[in-house]
Amino acid sequence: MSTQLYLTRHGETVWNTKKLMQGWKDSPLTDRGIKQAKQLAERLSDVSLDAIYSSSSNRAIHTAEIIRGEKPLDVITYNHLRELSFGNWEGKTFEENEKENPEEWLSFWETPHLFSHNTIEPFVHVQERMVKTVQNIINQHPFENVLIVTHSIALKLLMNYFEKNTLVNLWSTPAIPSASLTLVKVNNKFSEVVYKYDTTHMKQ
Repeated sequence: MSTQLYLTRHGETVWNTKKLMQGWKDSPLTDRGIKQAKQLAERLSDVSLDAIYSSSSNRAIHTAEIIRGEKPLDVITYNHLRELSFGNWEGKTFEENEKENPEEWLSFWETPHLFSHNTIEPFVHVQERMVKTVQNIINQHPFENVLIVTHSIALKLLMNYFEKNTLVNLWSTPAIPSASLTLVKVNNKFSEVVYKYDTTHMKQ
């Protein structure tokens, strides 16, 4: 028996469509993002969820509430499930940040294990808080089905841990689609990634 973690990224947001960097700052789900969350809810309708956890960011909470639907469950929020804090890069486009901080920008993408910026949360810190929080959730829900709604980089760092990769390889996998679904089965210290970033539930 194992705890089954259903992991997802929130639905598309306004800032996503504008290509603005979004960490601890927030923007609402778009109509498309709401539709994505509803499609994921439909996919999970046959799963007997025992608990729903979410980042404390509104975009994640809204996604979690849509997925919950009429299920008699509370959406439990944790600050430690939030996205990486982009500091003074937040709300700016990729192009703006690259132009203003060329060396740091290059390091962010090319050498994430060495990246350092005085206003941006280190990757290792995000990974540590994600792993600790998720482990606490697992301990509270042995052999149960748990949904966790979080964010792109936060989820990528969590999966980096589950798959025993290093931060050097953080960007070696594709970007995580909004409202995609990942299933990880965890039994004691062993984990099995059943599927990752799956979007077969998405319709046009």
